[in-house]
Amino acid sequence: MFIERNTFPLKFGAGKEAIRLWNEYLRSACEADSTLQARLLTDLTGDAYVLVLELSYETYAELEPSLCRLTRQPEWKEFYEQFIPLCERSERVLFKNVFP
Repeated sequence: MFIERNTFPLKFGAGKEAIRLWNEYLRSACEADSTLQARLLTDLTGDAYVLVLELSYETYAELEPSLCRLTRQPEWKEFYEQFIPLCERSERVLFKNVFP
């Protein structure tokens, strides 16, 4: 299994709106594509106002950005245009799950 971790440090005061937007979008995307495996995390300690989106994939090939089922949803562009102003930057890190 492979995991894509997207980290989004948010602008001050943008956490509540960013979480709301992601929750709505993920709910809709997961209903439209039952193969999506996503989880949304927020920070409890460390730098404040960070959102982390983790997506799980069965194969390495699925990590290719052009194949991302999350961003291929019809609502993606509208959602992302609303999210961008809330975000300071982003980071994408890919992992291979080695246990179990």
